Amino acid sequence: MSSKIDLTLSEDHTTVHMILPGQEGAPTVDVQLSVEEVTSLITVLGRLRQTMMTNHEIPPIEGATFTPVTRTRWAVQPEARTDGSLLAFQHPAYGPIGLVLTPQDAERLVRGLNLHEQMRRDQQANRGKLN
Repeated sequence: MSSKIDLTLSEDHTTVHMILPGQEGAPTVDVQLSVEEVTSLITVLGRLRQTMMTNHEIPPIEGATFTPVTRTRWAVQPEARTDGSLLAFQHPAYGPIGLVLTPQDAERLVRGLNLHEQMRRDQQANRGKLN
């Protein structure tokens, strides 16, 4: 028994061809997906994974592997339920993502961004100076 799912991107990058192997004599399923359908599938799978992980501890971020997003649209707005802030952005692989920051986490983020900005300014000021 094999559970391999074959996914092939079309040459014009507009559709994905997905082949699901049949199990126990069942026929192979062949599906063509648009970008909207791929996004919907990612969303549904993400929600299912989130539910499956309900009783699992959140793993540490230290040492985690991830792909940074460098091209996106984003927004920050108040989040009423937690009295925190919502950072929302368009992830090219997963679609819209929202992260709620508690007031303490928002302050920690502000401190980190201010530190990074100061480091950037210091680095620019030191360019071209002789030792």
